[in-house]
Amino acid sequence: MRILDVLNEKSQEALQYGDDYLKSTEKFIKLKVFEQLSLTISLLVKFLIIAGLGFLGLSFFAVSGALALGNVLNSLPLACLIIGASLMFLMILIYVFRKSIDNNVIGKLSNNFFNSENDES
Repeated sequence: MRILDVLNEKSQEALQYGDDYLKSTEKFIKLKVFEQLSLTISLLVKFLIIAGLGFLGLSFFAVSGALALGNVLNSLPLACLIIGASLMFLMILIYVFRKSIDNNVIGKLSNNFFNSENDES
């Protein structure tokens, strides 16, 4: 009977260790999700702020460039057309290289995600 008691005691300990492990793993996963969510939201907020200010700055540059070019060319409509065409060319250029931009972003995000996992181990 003593062997059964010891076996029962050891199996209870194993169950307790397993339960503790599951609870620790759950806490770790919650922390990891919080970390990744925080990084993602932070990145999104920074992107929105930078993109908004960049758009505002680009708008002012485009208007002031069109006005200055209009004074040089003595034609404001022609200057606006040139500035608009330049911006369209820039947009087409970014569209052509969109795959390399995607690859760079995915590469940097995967490095951040997978390297932070390896630091924990």
